[in-house]
Amino acid sequence: MIELHGWVTVRETYKAAMDEEEQIDLIVQKIQDIIESLHWFKPTIKAMNGEYFLEFTLYSNRKDSRSREVFELYSRIGELAPGSYGLIYLYDDEDVEGRENRFQVFSLARGIVEEREDTFLSPVIPMIEDRDEIR
Repeated sequence: MIELHGWVTVRETYKAAMDEEEQIDLIVQKIQDIIESLHWFKPTIKAMNGEYFLEFTLYSNRKDSRSREVFELYSRIGELAPGSYGLIYLYDDEDVEGRENRFQVFSLARGIVEEREDTFLSPVIPMIEDRDEIR
């Protein structure tokens, strides 16, 4: 099973300046256009206190086109708005690369998506679940 939770704050640049968001409305529209072109993953861009952001959750039986679209959008936001930042937490209990007992964390910062080590919820067994006992 796939369990995925994520968020992204959309920012035009990572430079600290009061007028840094000159093109933010255009960028948000481009992100919205990308979302509309996706087949399965349709998050909503929200605004609060002058900041744009996305929050999303996905549960699926396995990695599929929906989870691929999450990462496609995540990467594209980093390209369009390199000041954007966020995290994706992914748990895949059927991972074939030895990560089936841990969360995979993907950070977005300065336009780059990187996988990071999770120290909060991993290893899943015994951190948040008990091992199955066969009787």
